[in-house]
Amino acid sequence: MMYPSFTPNLTRALLQALLTLAQPSRRWLATLRRLHPAWLVLPCLWAWAGAQADMIIDTTRVIYPEARREVTFRITNVSKDKPAFVQMWLDDGNAASSPEDSVTPFNLSPPVARLRADGAQVVRLVYTGEPLPVDRESVFYFNMLEVPQKSAEENKLVFAVRTRIKVFFRPKALRGDPNDMMNKSTWKITQKDGNWVAEGTNPTPYHMSFFNVSLGQGGTFSSTFDGGMLPPMGKGTVLLGEVGKFTPDHKQIKVEFVSDYGGPIPVEFALTPGP
Repeated sequence: MMYPSFTPNLTRALLQALLTLAQPSRRWLATLRRLHPAWLVLPCLWAWAGAQADMIIDTTRVIYPEARREVTFRITNVSKDKPAFVQMWLDDGNAASSPEDSVTPFNLSPPVARLRADGAQVVRLVYTGEPLPVDRESVFYFNMLEVPQKSAEENKLVFAVRTRIKVFFRPKALRGDPNDMMNKSTWKITQKDGNWVAEGTNPTPYHMSFFNVSLGQGGTFSSTFDGGMLPPMGKGTVLLGEVGKFTPDHKQIKVEFVSDYGGPIPVEFALTPGP
Protein backbone atom coordinates (compact mmCIF):
# COMPACT_ATOMS: atom_id res chain seq x y z
CA MET A 1 0.00 0.00 0.00
CA MET A 2 1.30 3.44 -0.93
CA TYR A 3 1.12 6.31 1.56
CA PRO A 4 1.57 10.03 1.03
CA SER A 5 4.98 11.58 1.50
CA PHE A 6 4.56 14.42 4.02
CA THR A 7 6.87 17.34 3.37
CA PRO A 8 6.76 20.33 5.78
CA ASN A 9 4.85 22.42 3.21
CA LEU A 10 2.34 19.63 2.64
CA THR A 11 1.81 19.16 6.38
CA ARG A 12 1.14 22.88 6.86
CA ALA A 13 -1.31 22.85 3.95
CA LEU A 14 -3.13 19.85 5.39
CA LEU A 15 -3.41 21.50 8.78
CA GLN A 16 -4.79 24.66 7.20
CA ALA A 17 -7.35 22.70 5.20
CA LEU A 18 -8.55 20.79 8.25
CA LEU A 19 -8.76 23.80 10.51
CA THR A 20 -10.66 25.99 8.05
CA LEU A 21 -13.20 23.42 6.81
CA ALA A 22 -15.46 22.52 9.69
CA GLN A 23 -17.71 19.94 7.98
CA PRO A 24 -17.09 17.37 5.21
CA SER A 25 -18.07 18.74 1.81
CA ARG A 26 -17.16 18.71 -1.87
CA ARG A 27 -14.87 21.67 -1.17
CA TRP A 28 -13.10 19.58 1.52
CA LEU A 29 -12.50 16.71 -0.92
CA ALA A 30 -11.37 19.02 -3.72
CA THR A 31 -8.89 20.68 -1.39
CA LEU A 32 -7.34 17.34 -0.44
CA ARG A 33 -7.07 16.23 -4.07
CA ARG A 34 -5.18 19.40 -4.98
CA LEU A 35 -2.76 18.93 -2.12
CA HIS A 36 -1.44 15.48 -3.01
CA PRO A 37 -2.29 12.68 -5.49
CA ALA A 38 -2.19 10.12 -2.70
CA TRP A 39 -5.08 11.75 -0.84
CA LEU A 40 -6.96 8.45 -1.06
CA VAL A 41 -5.45 7.10 2.16
CA LEU A 42 -4.71 10.15 4.21
CA PRO A 43 -3.68 10.44 7.85
CA CYS A 44 -4.53 14.09 8.52
CA LEU A 45 -2.07 15.34 11.09
CA TRP A 46 -3.43 17.30 14.00
CA ALA A 47 -1.52 16.10 17.00
CA TRP A 48 -2.09 12.89 18.92
CA ALA A 49 -4.85 10.30 19.34
CA GLY A 50 -6.08 7.03 17.88
CA ALA A 51 -8.54 6.48 15.06
CA GLN A 52 -10.94 3.79 14.00
CA ALA A 53 -13.11 3.54 10.88
CA ASP A 54 -16.84 3.69 11.59
CA MET A 55 -17.92 2.56 8.11
CA ILE A 56 -17.97 -1.10 7.07
CA ILE A 57 -18.99 -2.95 3.88
CA ASP A 58 -21.09 -6.10 4.29
CA THR A 59 -18.96 -8.08 1.83
CA THR A 60 -15.26 -8.57 1.12
CA ARG A 61 -15.78 -8.83 -2.66
CA VAL A 62 -18.54 -8.22 -5.19
CA ILE A 63 -19.44 -10.72 -7.92
CA TYR A 64 -21.33 -9.20 -10.87
CA PRO A 65 -22.82 -11.90 -13.15
CA GLU A 66 -23.35 -10.43 -16.62
CA ALA A 67 -26.97 -11.60 -16.70
CA ARG A 68 -27.86 -9.51 -13.65
CA ARG A 69 -29.54 -6.17 -14.18
CA GLU A 70 -27.88 -4.78 -11.06
CA VAL A 71 -25.93 -5.89 -8.01
CA THR A 72 -26.44 -4.41 -4.55
CA PHE A 73 -24.65 -4.51 -1.21
CA ARG A 74 -24.81 -2.52 2.01
CA ILE A 75 -22.53 -0.15 3.83
CA THR A 76 -23.11 0.51 7.53
CA ASN A 77 -22.13 3.18 10.01
CA VAL A 78 -21.32 1.24 13.18
CA SER A 79 -20.91 4.37 15.29
CA LYS A 80 -23.64 4.66 17.89
CA ASP A 81 -23.37 8.39 18.40
CA LYS A 82 -22.22 10.21 15.26
CA PRO A 83 -23.10 10.36 11.56
CA ALA A 84 -20.68 9.47 8.77
CA PHE A 85 -20.02 11.00 5.36
CA VAL A 86 -18.60 8.83 2.56
CA GLN A 87 -17.64 9.20 -1.09
CA MET A 88 -17.73 6.10 -3.32
CA TRP A 89 -16.41 5.24 -6.78
CA LEU A 90 -15.01 2.42 -8.92
CA ASP A 91 -11.58 2.16 -10.53
CA ASP A 92 -10.03 -0.26 -13.02
CA GLY A 93 -6.98 -1.13 -10.92
CA ASN A 94 -5.27 2.24 -10.58
CA ALA A 95 -5.36 2.83 -6.82
CA ALA A 96 -4.26 6.45 -7.25
CA SER A 97 -7.15 7.41 -9.53
CA SER A 98 -9.73 9.88 -8.26
CA PRO A 99 -13.51 9.73 -8.69
CA GLU A 100 -13.25 12.35 -11.45
CA ASP A 101 -10.70 10.61 -13.66
CA SER A 102 -11.65 6.96 -13.06
CA VAL A 103 -13.60 5.37 -15.94
CA THR A 104 -15.36 2.00 -15.59
CA PRO A 105 -18.36 0.40 -17.36
CA PHE A 106 -20.61 0.73 -14.30
CA ASN A 107 -22.98 3.24 -12.83
CA LEU A 108 -22.72 3.47 -9.04
CA SER A 109 -25.35 5.00 -6.84
CA PRO A 110 -25.19 6.89 -4.63
CA PRO A 111 -21.72 8.37 -5.24
CA VAL A 112 -21.86 10.21 -1.89
CA ALA A 113 -23.89 9.47 1.21
CA ARG A 114 -24.43 10.75 4.72
CA LEU A 115 -25.35 7.99 7.16
CA ARG A 116 -26.87 8.65 10.54
CA ALA A 117 -25.43 6.91 13.58
CA ASP A 118 -26.07 3.17 13.35
CA GLY A 119 -27.49 3.69 9.87
CA ALA A 120 -27.07 1.74 6.62
CA GLN A 121 -27.11 2.50 2.91
CA VAL A 122 -27.71 0.21 -0.07
CA VAL A 123 -25.15 0.65 -2.87
CA ARG A 124 -26.16 -0.26 -6.43
CA LEU A 125 -23.94 -1.20 -9.34
CA VAL A 126 -25.35 -1.30 -12.88
CA TYR A 127 -23.31 -2.57 -15.85
CA THR A 128 -23.60 -0.04 -18.68
CA GLY A 129 -22.88 -2.50 -21.47
CA GLU A 130 -19.47 -1.37 -22.70
CA PRO A 131 -17.57 -4.31 -24.26
CA LEU A 132 -15.59 -6.48 -21.84
CA PRO A 133 -13.83 -9.81 -22.52
CA VAL A 134 -16.35 -12.64 -22.85
CA ASP A 135 -13.89 -15.50 -22.28
CA ARG A 136 -12.67 -14.47 -18.82
CA GLU A 137 -13.54 -12.39 -15.76
CA SER A 138 -12.67 -8.71 -15.51
CA VAL A 139 -11.75 -7.12 -12.19
CA PHE A 140 -12.52 -3.62 -10.93
CA TYR A 141 -12.34 -2.04 -7.47
CA PHE A 142 -14.97 -0.40 -5.30
CA ASN A 143 -13.66 2.47 -3.17
CA MET A 144 -15.29 3.96 -0.08
CA LEU A 145 -13.68 7.05 1.44
CA GLU A 146 -14.87 7.90 4.93
CA VAL A 147 -14.39 11.63 5.36
CA PRO A 148 -13.78 12.77 8.94
CA GLN A 149 -15.74 15.58 10.50
CA LYS A 150 -13.95 18.21 12.50
CA SER A 151 -13.72 17.17 16.13
CA ALA A 152 -14.84 19.49 18.90
CA GLU A 153 -11.83 18.31 20.89
CA GLU A 154 -8.49 20.01 20.47
CA ASN A 155 -5.29 18.07 19.74
CA LYS A 156 -7.08 15.15 18.13
CA LEU A 157 -5.78 13.06 15.23
CA VAL A 158 -8.32 12.79 12.40
CA PHE A 159 -8.16 10.21 9.60
CA ALA A 160 -9.73 9.99 6.16
CA VAL A 161 -10.02 6.22 5.75
CA ARG A 162 -10.43 4.45 2.42
CA THR A 163 -11.70 0.89 2.04
CA ARG A 164 -11.13 -0.83 -1.32
CA ILE A 165 -12.57 -4.19 -2.39
CA LYS A 166 -12.59 -6.16 -5.65
CA VAL A 167 -15.51 -6.27 -8.07
CA PHE A 168 -15.46 -9.27 -10.43
CA PHE A 169 -17.48 -9.03 -13.64
CA ARG A 170 -18.38 -12.60 -14.65
CA PRO A 171 -19.42 -13.14 -18.30
CA LYS A 172 -22.43 -15.40 -18.80
CA ALA A 173 -20.48 -17.60 -21.25
CA LEU A 174 -18.21 -18.92 -18.47
CA ARG A 175 -18.94 -22.44 -17.26
CA GLY A 176 -18.20 -24.23 -14.01
CA ASP A 177 -17.97 -23.14 -10.39
CA PRO A 178 -14.83 -21.03 -9.75
CA ASN A 179 -14.71 -22.33 -6.17
CA ASP A 180 -14.06 -25.81 -7.59
CA MET A 181 -11.27 -24.73 -9.95
CA MET A 182 -8.53 -23.71 -7.52
CA ASN A 183 -6.79 -27.09 -7.84
CA LYS A 184 -6.30 -26.52 -11.57
CA SER A 185 -3.51 -24.02 -10.87
CA THR A 186 0.13 -25.16 -10.84
CA TRP A 187 2.99 -23.83 -8.75
CA LYS A 188 6.78 -23.78 -8.89
CA ILE A 189 9.67 -21.98 -7.19
CA THR A 190 11.92 -19.98 -9.47
CA GLN A 191 14.35 -17.05 -9.43
CA LYS A 192 13.39 -13.52 -10.44
CA ASP A 193 15.45 -10.34 -10.07
CA GLY A 194 17.74 -11.89 -7.46
CA ASN A 195 14.90 -13.34 -5.40
CA TRP A 196 13.20 -16.67 -4.98
CA VAL A 197 9.52 -16.47 -5.89
CA ALA A 198 6.61 -18.90 -5.88
CA GLU A 199 5.05 -18.67 -9.33
CA GLY A 200 1.47 -19.76 -9.87
CA THR A 201 -0.15 -20.43 -13.24
CA ASN A 202 -3.91 -20.12 -13.63
CA PRO A 203 -5.35 -21.89 -16.72
CA THR A 204 -8.97 -21.02 -15.90
CA PRO A 205 -11.09 -18.00 -16.95
CA TYR A 206 -11.57 -16.95 -13.29
CA HIS A 207 -9.42 -14.80 -11.03
CA MET A 208 -7.83 -16.75 -8.18
CA SER A 209 -7.32 -14.61 -5.09
CA PHE A 210 -5.45 -16.10 -2.14
CA PHE A 211 -4.83 -15.05 1.46
CA ASN A 212 -1.35 -16.57 1.72
CA VAL A 213 0.93 -19.39 0.65
CA SER A 214 2.86 -21.78 2.93
CA LEU A 215 5.83 -23.96 2.07
CA GLY A 216 6.51 -27.37 3.57
CA GLN A 217 6.89 -31.07 2.99
CA GLY A 218 5.32 -34.26 4.26
CA GLY A 219 2.06 -32.41 4.93
CA THR A 220 3.72 -30.02 7.43
CA PHE A 221 3.76 -26.34 6.47
CA SER A 222 5.71 -23.73 8.42
CA SER A 223 6.94 -20.92 6.18
CA THR A 224 4.02 -18.59 5.37
CA PHE A 225 4.10 -15.69 2.90
CA ASP A 226 1.76 -12.96 1.70
CA GLY A 227 -1.15 -13.56 -0.64
CA GLY A 228 -2.13 -12.07 -3.98
CA MET A 229 -4.10 -12.93 -7.09
CA LEU A 230 -3.59 -15.02 -10.22
CA PRO A 231 -5.24 -13.44 -13.28
CA PRO A 232 -7.33 -15.57 -15.64
CA MET A 233 -5.17 -17.58 -18.05
CA GLY A 234 -2.11 -15.90 -16.56
CA LYS A 235 0.59 -16.04 -13.91
CA GLY A 236 1.38 -14.41 -10.58
CA THR A 237 4.28 -14.52 -8.13
CA VAL A 238 4.84 -14.36 -4.37
CA LEU A 239 8.16 -13.11 -3.04
CA LEU A 240 9.88 -15.70 -0.83
CA GLY A 241 13.33 -14.26 -0.11
CA GLU A 242 16.68 -13.22 -1.52
CA VAL A 243 18.83 -15.75 -3.32
CA GLY A 244 21.63 -16.69 -0.89
CA LYS A 245 19.55 -15.83 2.20
CA PHE A 246 16.70 -18.25 1.62
CA THR A 247 16.89 -21.91 0.61
CA PRO A 248 13.72 -23.16 -1.10
CA ASP A 249 14.17 -26.88 -0.43
CA HIS A 250 10.45 -27.51 0.11
CA LYS A 251 8.46 -30.08 -1.84
CA GLN A 252 4.93 -28.79 -1.27
CA ILE A 253 3.01 -25.54 -1.23
CA LYS A 254 -0.33 -24.83 0.44
CA VAL A 255 -2.38 -21.97 -0.97
CA GLU A 256 -5.31 -20.46 0.96
CA PHE A 257 -7.57 -19.33 -1.87
CA VAL A 258 -10.50 -16.95 -1.32
CA SER A 259 -13.99 -18.16 -2.23
CA ASP A 260 -16.74 -16.02 -3.77
CA TYR A 261 -18.03 -15.55 -0.23
CA GLY A 262 -14.71 -14.41 1.22
CA GLY A 263 -13.90 -17.65 3.02
CA PRO A 264 -10.67 -19.68 2.80
CA ILE A 265 -10.24 -22.67 0.48
CA PRO A 266 -6.89 -24.36 1.35
CA VAL A 267 -5.38 -26.45 -1.45
CA GLU A 268 -2.07 -28.31 -1.34
CA PHE A 269 0.15 -28.73 -4.41
CA ALA A 270 3.35 -30.55 -5.21
CA LEU A 271 5.95 -28.02 -6.32
CA THR A 272 7.06 -28.58 -9.89
CA PRO A 273 10.76 -28.00 -10.69
CA GLY A 274 11.63 -24.48 -11.79
CA PRO A 275 14.70 -23.09 -13.58
